[in-house]
Amino acid sequence: MASAAAVGSKRPFSSISDESNGWATTRTPPSLANIGASGFEFRSQRQRLNMEGNYSLDSSNRSTPRTSPTPLPAPRDHRRVFEPNASIALIGIRGTGKSTLAIIASVACRRRVVDIENIFHEATGFSTAKYRKQFGASNHNLRQEELLRNTLQTYDKGSIIVCNGSSLERSGQRLLQEFARTHPVIHIVRDLTSVHQYLKVVDEARLQELFAFSGPIFRRCSNYEFYNMSETKVAQSVAPANQPSVPAFLTLKRAERTFLKFLSLITAQEDGPRTTEHSIPPIEPGFPLSDVATELRRYTCAVQVPLPELLTEDVDIEELEFGSDAFEIVIKPSSDAADFDTRMQSLTIARAEQISRSISRVRRSTVVPIIYHVVPASTSSQSLDGLSYLEHVRHGLRMAPEFASVDLSMDEDSILDIILQRGSTKTIGHLHADVDWYDPFWVEKYETAMRLGCNIVRFTRPAKFMDDNAAIQTFRNKVKSQTRTVPLICYNTGRAGRRSACFNDTLTSVIPETMRDSPEFPARVDANPETAWLSIREATHILYASFTYDPMEFYIVGASAGYSLSPAMHNAAYRACGMPHRYQTLQTPTLNSLQDLVRNPNFGGTAISLPFKIEVISLTHSISRHARAIGAVNTLIPVRELNEDGSIPNDLQLFQQRNQAGPIKALYGENTDWIGIRSCIRRGLSPANAVRPTTCGLIVGAGGMARAAVYAMLQLGVKNIIIFNRTYANAEKLVAHFTRLVSASGSPGLLPSITIQGPEPKFHILHTRDAEWPSDFRSPTVILSCIPTHPVGDSPAPNFTLPTQWLESPTGGVVIELAYRTLNTPLMRQIREEPHQKWICLDGLDLLPEQGFAQFELFTGKRAPRRIMREEVLRSWTDEQGETDPSMVQTRLEAIDDQEP
Repeated sequence: MASAAAVGSKRPFSSISDESNGWATTRTPPSLANIGASGFEFRSQRQRLNMEGNYSLDSSNRSTPRTSPTPLPAPRDHRRVFEPNASIALIGIRGTGKSTLAIIASVACRRRVVDIENIFHEATGFSTAKYRKQFGASNHNLRQEELLRNTLQTYDKGSIIVCNGSSLERSGQRLLQEFARTHPVIHIVRDLTSVHQYLKVVDEARLQELFAFSGPIFRRCSNYEFYNMSETKVAQSVAPANQPSVPAFLTLKRAERTFLKFLSLITAQEDGPRTTEHSIPPIEPGFPLSDVATELRRYTCAVQVPLPELLTEDVDIEELEFGSDAFEIVIKPSSDAADFDTRMQSLTIARAEQISRSISRVRRSTVVPIIYHVVPASTSSQSLDGLSYLEHVRHGLRMAPEFASVDLSMDEDSILDIILQRGSTKTIGHLHADVDWYDPFWVEKYETAMRLGCNIVRFTRPAKFMDDNAAIQTFRNKVKSQTRTVPLICYNTGRAGRRSACFNDTLTSVIPETMRDSPEFPARVDANPETAWLSIREATHILYASFTYDPMEFYIVGASAGYSLSPAMHNAAYRACGMPHRYQTLQTPTLNSLQDLVRNPNFGGTAISLPFKIEVISLTHSISRHARAIGAVNTLIPVRELNEDGSIPNDLQLFQQRNQAGPIKALYGENTDWIGIRSCIRRGLSPANAVRPTTCGLIVGAGGMARAAVYAMLQLGVKNIIIFNRTYANAEKLVAHFTRLVSASGSPGLLPSITIQGPEPKFHILHTRDAEWPSDFRSPTVILSCIPTHPVGDSPAPNFTLPTQWLESPTGGVVIELAYRTLNTPLMRQIREEPHQKWICLDGLDLLPEQGFAQFELFTGKRAPRRIMREEVLRSWTDEQGETDPSMVQTRLEAIDDQEP
């Protein structure tokens, strides 16, 4: 028998992935359909379950000593502070999706994938299971430890490391725990049924034993946890009804979005977004509210949802979240055996999975931040209830919620311990006490929370009388008078406290109407006296009824605006949110009518349609960096308060002026077309076509929308852009504009909204449809048609189609036709008829809501009710003859639930 050392010297460490053409590949690239990698061996008294797929009784190998890994004590000093390019390790049993998630992450942040299982196989010539069988458990464990140690040391920067379960004997546990002090180590979890379906041959009951055995080990070796939700439906929403089928890869789009959002949170820092080569980009950059901290905006609401509500299979997360600014998951801990393991002093496997799964469900279905709130225990942190509370909080931090509460009634050491472990999560110092607001107790607790490092403070008190609502304002004023403050959430609870909650500035707790009206509501209040009494509609209504906010009038202005679906879309959103606003159409041949709108004290803003997107710039006081780069404005915002020097206020100050009438002192110009285009590109691209340095995009047209399309591509990182336009001179102007801006992007103030990493973008203009495709550009995987699809004036409909040589991408791609007046165009028919259905086609009915979400944020300062707006666009659409297409509408409506939020 060959020695382990001899075998180990066979071919060490040659399985590290390459970044060929920007795409992380391994020696054997994991199939997107076969998510998972690595093995994990589990032994009990009578059985051995090998996660390679083999199962046998222990009697088959009784000579092998029992070497089942036993968990090390859980570390309590995770600080979750990492270098920007620190490698990320993924651990978990086979079938949870580690390899697929690693590929997704590697493409998003241009990191290599390092798979421990592949390293072991290439270093030894054996899989981990076969090596153990041939050379024994001791040799196997020594070799695993050696390879794991070398890999973690060699690839501690700029990599995604996929670890198998065989690496987690006690020595491997120590290595990963040490690695987790300075690197994100993520435990990937998935539901048992999905893992069983992937493994196929493993008995489900025995797999359950493996889950129970391995879970504590993985959690002790990691500092984060990601619950990989199984996608059971194909996302039909990204294709028109006439398309025969949708590629299965789109079932991964929500998983991709959720995981990348999770990674952007765990790698975020307080001093701003990442700009390094290996950074994880935020999911929604460019959306107006993405740059404004939720806790700094005025009159925001957080919907409270108890954990049990999120555990039901048919829960509609979007309906619960509707109209709120944050989603608060409320956990009521206990020392009950079903929730808390008193022997191990940790959460039970079932309880931990409930929390992980619920947070993941909320994150995949919403864009608002998550608040993780554990109802404080009534006893000290040393009691069983207190220990259960602390373990619930610590487990929640593993999921990287945007906010997490900490009980200010605990001793300061326990509070500080949680704050030091928070990572990028913002902590809310929380206290509910029956103490008069005039008592110095509250000011002392506020100062303690600030001193310990809480980002926000939340104080609530049960109200018994209406006078309690007057006393709270005195306390608020006292806090605001201090030199140094952090945001304060402060209101009375219970029925009598509703008035104080209405006028709380920050993240007022509200409850979904369906839950407040349910028969179980009184019992819920008895179980948790902090339960909200206001619904989001009531909280919104009182702001307008009290004249805190004013009804506003919005418009769309254009020469052919009469056909626009924007009024129907926005008015439906206002009605759903309880806002008394009105959105109207102003079809006009000139911009002279805009002056009349500006004189209206209730003017809230206007969308600008063709042909005024460039002309309107001369009427603005200032435009955003995005509009400046594109050279066009499609949204005007009134400014009612200027800075002392006469300049436009920053984003936060602008949002604080929303929904308030008064004289207008300036107009601010923005462009949201590029946001909608970028969102559509992201939705339609498969993981195989994810943007990398060699990605090529094709744009048909050279007008205002074509400029927005170029800008969207640059924001996504597309560096090779081909332009085709009927008038060559206009294409030259477009290319000259962006070439000048890109070359000046390093100069402050010229193009700060685009950060160019690596080589500068390249542009090329095609003279004719028959022109030869440039040899130094790959076939395009992103194609945007920015020309009309209907007759314009005396010009007939172009009836444009793509030459076949422009559709030679072996992996297909996404084709987007930006117009929506005509849907079944020659181009859309051409793409649907392509063999193998490699191409996804989207149109203006996909684009309009996406850019409308950003306009809604600009107009109201609130997150848009996305599903409502998408549904209204589909219901309101008609063709040029005023006819609708019921089958198309119905198909798309049914697909909305599968669409990304």
